[in-house]
Amino acid sequence: MSWGTQLWDQYENISSQTNKGIEFLEKYCSFIQDRLAIEKEYATKLRRLAKSYQPKKREEEDNEFSSCQAFRNVLKEINDLAGQREVVAESLEQRIVQGIQVLSKALRDERKRCLNEGTSLQQTLTAQLSALDRAKRNYEKAFRESERAVENHKKADMDLNLSRAEVERYKNIMTAKIQQSDDAKNEYANQLQKTNNLQRQHYGVALPTVFNRLQELDEKRTGGIREFIIGTAEVESAVAPIIARCMEGIVKAGESINEKEDSFKVIERYQSGFTPPTDIPFDDLSKHNPDSPLDSRVLSNHFTVKGTISKGVKKRTAIFSFFGSNKEDFSDLPPSQRRKKLQAKIAELQHKLNQEV
Repeated sequence: MSWGTQLWDQYENISSQTNKGIEFLEKYCSFIQDRLAIEKEYATKLRRLAKSYQPKKREEEDNEFSSCQAFRNVLKEINDLAGQREVVAESLEQRIVQGIQVLSKALRDERKRCLNEGTSLQQTLTAQLSALDRAKRNYEKAFRESERAVENHKKADMDLNLSRAEVERYKNIMTAKIQQSDDAKNEYANQLQKTNNLQRQHYGVALPTVFNRLQELDEKRTGGIREFIIGTAEVESAVAPIIARCMEGIVKAGESINEKEDSFKVIERYQSGFTPPTDIPFDDLSKHNPDSPLDSRVLSNHFTVKGTISKGVKKRTAIFSFFGSNKEDFSDLPPSQRRKKLQAKIAELQHKLNQEV
């Protein structure tokens, strides 16, 4: 079914429909533009989020925990996800938005040409109908005048009081009016034939051709929307495998967390190496020499209840003097932590020594 035959008398509605169709196409273009703006904003915020949660320098010690390492990997995958959203936005702009803009301009230009041609055809037909109307009015006027002239001639011919010359004058007037009526009739018939031919051509060929072109234009617009909608899905599908790998990376990061291992690392980090304090003996004051100094009653255990080295114990720092200051020999740390730090320091010095050799 074609618009040219089925909608032959719906010029205004066809014009309105094609305009609304192009406006709808441009509305869909605006939708895609707003969407890709959201995609860009989302990607930017994802990158900013991943960057803001990157471990700070003061948090480097915590990076040994599997949960912290997993979180760093999650941030990396989030950053990759942001990159894929940027790819989606770029593809939507280049493939969909630009495609719609090109199609919209082409459709508007073609629609304008069709409407101009249709307007020209309508003006030509209107002008011919006006010519026919004038010819008909002239014919009607001439016919009435010829009838009156015939009637006047009959009356004059029957009037015995009129001279032959007067009767002849009425006869000549009648003949002239009849000729004018015949000429007007022929002109009317000629204009009627031209009008019918033009009208037949107008509604049978010329205008249907324009309407069919407008139908093709509208179908092209509708088909374009179909392809653009499918295209948006294809853009998403193109990055889906990479996004899936990002999700797999996040799952892998989560699965790498080992709570037992992290718990053991807490022990390694904070274990002091001290033994729990022994039972505090009963101090029987009656068995002590009252003249003995108070310091003689100090607990024989060199560790206080809090587990720290008592002030009565002399610190052995001489053997670590080659490390430099007390802070460098880690003397302020508990034994276990100090041992690990010293071992690391020795390994570092050994490495430097090997490099120099």
